Amino acid sequence: MLDLRRLEILERFASRGTITATAADLGYSPSAVSQQLATLEREVGIALIERTAQRASLTDAGRELAEHAARILAATETAQSRMRARIGAISGQVTISCIPALAPFLAPRLATLQRQHPELTVVAHETDSTTAASGVLDRRYDLAVIDDWSAAPPPAGNGLAVHHLRREEIVLAVPADHPLARNPVPVTAARLREAVHSHTWLCAPVGRLSRTAGDQRLAAVNATPGRRWEFEGLHVLAALVATGAGSAFLPTGIVHDQPGVTGLRLAPHMHRDILALNRTTTREDPAMTTCLGAAREAIGSASDRQSIS
Repeated sequence: MLDLRRLEILERFASRGTITATAADLGYSPSAVSQQLATLEREVGIALIERTAQRASLTDAGRELAEHAARILAATETAQSRMRARIGAISGQVTISCIPALAPFLAPRLATLQRQHPELTVVAHETDSTTAASGVLDRRYDLAVIDDWSAAPPPAGNGLAVHHLRREEIVLAVPADHPLARNPVPVTAARLREAVHSHTWLCAPVGRLSRTAGDQRLAAVNATPGRRWEFEGLHVLAALVATGAGSAFLPTGIVHDQPGVTGLRLAPHMHRDILALNRTTTREDPAMTTCLGAAREAIGSASDRQSIS
């Protein structure tokens, strides 16, 4: 009988590509991962890993067994979820990733869950929305709370469940003393071009979802920033706008939280969605549904507070 833990290590190696990354994901040392894969090879009686001085890679047999392992692990997870659902057990470990801006709202609820359910262990991480879906599917995370700036959020399917938690409007954030702030009417294409050309443009680095969505909007109205500053973190951008350093596309909630910033609605509107992602194999697990409920409450709390701000 093949060992499930070793199959999980093989499946993770198939998705991550290196012994080091696999070890980091699973909390093992690289040597322990290598030893477990070597043991699995002896159990099946065929080479699964091709090793060279520089790297290790799967053989054809290794790839085939990794595909079987993915199906076996999914079936095992589904069975475990259903059995926990039958007895209503809120137990086990749930690994949750979250975008930084929502962590202050989500963390207190997760801490409360752990106090209420001593057999539940929650492990929390900061997430990058661009890699969250793959992280959920390869079991690095069980639940991911992300933002999506695209016009079409990722569809459910292929083992991924998508839950829509909130839609938030994106505005043009300008310093409170900016000329546009004196006439807070919706920002048309012409006004946006004027703002971008006359003021330093603040944005996230290339590759971030907010940067991609913002660049697409600017391109659609033929607006090219004369000066562009790049910084990580939407709250950092909001703080810079408040100093008068420039303007940016920001969610309304972040604008409301930052004194000295005026948010001007865009015409046509622009928005981002807050989503939660989990594997379909865990949808019946009471621990997962409880953590998902905590995420919904956290997003609702953030929304209520920001609407009052």
